Amino acid sequence: MTPVETILVSTKRVACNGGGGPLGHPKIYLNLGDDDKALCPYCSRLYVLEKVAHKAAEPAPVVES
Repeated sequence: MTPVETILVSTKRVACNGGGGPLGHPKIYLNLGDDDKALCPYCSRLYVLEKVAHKAAEPAPVVES
């Protein structure tokens, strides 16, 4: 599945209800895996641990020879 939305989180366990209201889904709890990401099987929201998101945004270090 392709993520509909990416949500940055600060914990390895998150709850998802699809945004609540009439368009939501039953509340489920997701554990972020070894890659610090979890995809909701109901609404395809991607939960990403903040440190992973920041690490991906950082430029690669310059190595001088």
